[in-house]
Amino acid sequence: MKNQYIILTGSKNNAGDFLIKFRAKQLFEALRQDRDIVDYDAWKAFTREQLEEVNRSKALILMGGPALHPYMRPNTYKMTKDLDDIRVPIIIMGIGWKSPIGDWNSTHNYKLNSETVQLLRRVEKSGYLSSVRDYHTLNTLFSCGFSNYAMTGCPALFSLDHINQNIKMPKSFQNISFSMGVGFTKSTSMRDQAKSTILKMRDFFDSANFKVVFHHSTAKGYLATHGSNKRFWDAHQEIIAWLTQVGIPFIDVSGSAENLIEHYNNEDFHVGYRVHAHIFMSSISKPSILINEDGRGKALKDVIGGFSLDAYHNRTLNVLHKIMIKMKFPVDTHKAANFVPEDLTRNIEYELKNDFPRLSRPRKSIDRHYKVMKSFIEQLP
Repeated sequence: MKNQYIILTGSKNNAGDFLIKFRAKQLFEALRQDRDIVDYDAWKAFTREQLEEVNRSKALILMGGPALHPYMRPNTYKMTKDLDDIRVPIIIMGIGWKSPIGDWNSTHNYKLNSETVQLLRRVEKSGYLSSVRDYHTLNTLFSCGFSNYAMTGCPALFSLDHINQNIKMPKSFQNISFSMGVGFTKSTSMRDQAKSTILKMRDFFDSANFKVVFHHSTAKGYLATHGSNKRFWDAHQEIIAWLTQVGIPFIDVSGSAENLIEHYNNEDFHVGYRVHAHIFMSSISKPSILINEDGRGKALKDVIGGFSLDAYHNRTLNVLHKIMIKMKFPVDTHKAANFVPEDLTRNIEYELKNDFPRLSRPRKSIDRHYKVMKSFIEQLP
């Protein structure tokens, strides 16, 4: 048996997925120097050689992301048809739920297919603690009858250079990033909300270097990525054309953790729809406001606090919606909130005038949860 872990990760194109893997490897390097890390693509079935390597390892670790969904297996973690082929402990690290509405009540009626339940039972029998990235996911698993979990937070929350370091707010914001989410690709009202919010933020920070950031690729090469979607790419091109028309610069940080890190390290403030932009800025003790598009962001607020706004009141995505989207008909899958731009400006002004009472809170919460993450990693085989 080798002194190594096999980790299954989902990084394809989205910069946030690469950040999860990047930060997880840093945590292992700092806390488990006795283990090497071998990284496999989660969405691919094991080859015979990979399965043999898994069974020579100390554990198979299913890495974070919104992996807890009805078809967690086989859609997110393909592995093998027969879990008995895997003879080492299977452990989960930092995964989250994927709830459209995202309220606490949704943790009690979360449906999982039989293969996913089988996988979770196998994880439960491993004898080791597994971890999730938020308390909503934790309660979802509790409600489904699974108990051997800790709430560590997402691995991306932990910049080891910033643990227990007080947050330092800048006297002025020179570099401002607005991150684009994905709701605008499915919903006309979310697209309109994004546009009006971008314009409002550009005008509010009129003396700053303001830019829009894409975490998914805007290049045509995106269409060659596993699981890519032409409609998704087309929607990005439409937004880019609009940004060009109104004279707002943009940047693409997709494809690696390094692209994301290099960009946001130079920013003073983030506001937008991307969970991992919010996570990264919070992890390096910089102010950030998240506009929640789904249950991931809503659940994150219970983990790190701070200030966030819900982008929508309700959302649905039924078969008719999917057909209309595919045929390029206008469709609204969300009931977008009406006052996001105004609420943002009023509350940012309040934070600036009162020494950031909410925007400074994530630092202490991340530090507290680091202790849980550290304990989780140290108990691994």
